Amino acid sequence: MSIKELIMLIIWLGLAGMLYALKTGPNLFKTDQEKPTPGLQAQVDGTRPLPTDPLQATTETLPEAVKAQVQIPAWLPDDSSLTQTDLTADDLLTLAQLAHENGHNFFPEQQNALYYLLLAKGVGKESQEIDLLLTTLHAQLYDAAEEAIENYDSNQLTELTARLKSLAPDDEKIQSYTDQLSTLFTLQRLATEAKQHLDENDLYTFSHQDAIHKLQQAQALDPNYPPLIELQNRLLGTISQQAIRAAEEGDFEVANAQLRILDTLNNRHPLTTKTKELVTQQRQQRYTYLDQQFYLAVKNLQLQRAQALLVDLARLKLTPEQLSTYRQQLQTAQTYGPYEVFDVLTDNLKQGGKGPNMVIMPLGSFFMGRSDGPRHQKPVHWVEFKNAFAIAQHEVTVAQFGQFIASSGYQTTAEKLNRGLIYSPGTGRFKNKHGINWRHDYLGKKADQNLPVIHVSWTDAQAYSNWLSQQTGETYRLPSESEFEYVLKAGSQDLFPWGSAETPEVIIGNLSGANDRYRGSRVQWREGVSNYQDGYWGPAPVAQFPANLFALHDLSGNVMEWVEDCWHDSYYRAPENGSAWVNKGCEKRVIRGGHWGSALPEYHSSHRKQAETALTDPRLGFRVAKTLQF
Repeated sequence: MSIKELIMLIIWLGLAGMLYALKTGPNLFKTDQEKPTPGLQAQVDGTRPLPTDPLQATTETLPEAVKAQVQIPAWLPDDSSLTQTDLTADDLLTLAQLAHENGHNFFPEQQNALYYLLLAKGVGKESQEIDLLLTTLHAQLYDAAEEAIENYDSNQLTELTARLKSLAPDDEKIQSYTDQLSTLFTLQRLATEAKQHLDENDLYTFSHQDAIHKLQQAQALDPNYPPLIELQNRLLGTISQQAIRAAEEGDFEVANAQLRILDTLNNRHPLTTKTKELVTQQRQQRYTYLDQQFYLAVKNLQLQRAQALLVDLARLKLTPEQLSTYRQQLQTAQTYGPYEVFDVLTDNLKQGGKGPNMVIMPLGSFFMGRSDGPRHQKPVHWVEFKNAFAIAQHEVTVAQFGQFIASSGYQTTAEKLNRGLIYSPGTGRFKNKHGINWRHDYLGKKADQNLPVIHVSWTDAQAYSNWLSQQTGETYRLPSESEFEYVLKAGSQDLFPWGSAETPEVIIGNLSGANDRYRGSRVQWREGVSNYQDGYWGPAPVAQFPANLFALHDLSGNVMEWVEDCWHDSYYRAPENGSAWVNKGCEKRVIRGGHWGSALPEYHSSHRKQAETALTDPRLGFRVAKTLQF
């Protein structure tokens, strides 16, 4: 190291020590300015003060935030030190020009163009070049400060303001930037306090020392401050969960109070809107549950329980007309005849033997379709079931279908065509094969009697239903599409029958599990359910997996199922009473549910597809429904 470089190092170390002393010593630039300047302040659009008592939802005046007092640290040594340098004024000017050319106008410390120019002026150097370069730096400092403001960079803005004080002590921008820093530091403090309150679950208190009020105070300064957006989303999420939990527990007074808080924070946020929808759904589900339980109590002549349920129904703010209907039902004591919801009934066949086990379904209502799904699953619409019906516990089996064939001599579609699709393990594809019909499994081999019957068309399924009606004297049919979705959802509005997660937490049915293998080979499903293994590749025997909440098996997975309805490419003008939507002469019918090899989206509760009535497939079967008449 040369002597000149050693001297410069000593000078810079001395200046650094003096700068540290100035930063840690008394503040000479303290400001008492309280109000923020327009740069960082913005009006809160649509934000109203949060009520002290969230359950009362009263209005009050939100106190202003206490603004931070800003101290701008000095970054230069005292004036005497500025003249103590072994470098000439020309050397300093040259260093300043080099620093400027390399973009080091203000940083790093004591090695920037501004610092060298101030040193040059300190040793008495006066020149047009210095003045011109200082003017250029002055303008560029403004640009850098505005960029720091835009980026909410308080450290950068502090350092730039300190340099502006050295460059132009009387510049009016100094006060403006100081005010900006006051707002920034206040935002940082309020955001930190709000986050701490939120972490400690202090959402609202009478003293305003809580997450909600701190957030609102900060938003009053600048709602676009990035940490506030994250905090608001967290806070909305927390309150949303409380509202939904209260609704799930049936406490809609608390749930509605939480909704009012969400409205106060941000009534246009998607989470607020979605929470309102979910609480409304929960309220409707609560209503459906009470409705069902009331009718059960009446049927069993449990009049005291029915009266208590009527009180619960009244708490849901039903209309006088609705309550009058329940009172009439309480007096008539008649709804499901001799049965209770989820009872299993089996009709005798004239030829001998029994028909399928049928489960009495609860009357109720639900939202059918999916608002964010494809066009043919829209619009979401309300369906209400007023006529009692039963659904088969599981798909029609090979043995049950064989009864029909033996009794009626019916010839299926596949038998007439003398061909059907089978699965080819070698290629992982499906191929046509002669001689395939309802007696065969998905590989084309003889099917076990307890497997769901496959290779059957809609026409075949309809023929079986008609045969059951003739044999029993009852009204058997294919389920309507709305009935199928209703019993598949079983009171839930989640994306999948098992919930909102893409993978069930437990084994619930024969799905295309990514961990399943075909007879020990490495072949696996690529578009199915990840981290899932049910042990079957191809259809499983019926009722091998747990029933859903409506006591039904295999509604999702195993095989897809024919339903009664004709295909329509949307739900506009769809029936709202649960009946099948049938047009005379329609050639395409609806298929519902996923199958043993489905891609994940095909397990959505609202999934539906179309097919010609003559279609047969190793992934497609059916179950029957029964209209109850007393």
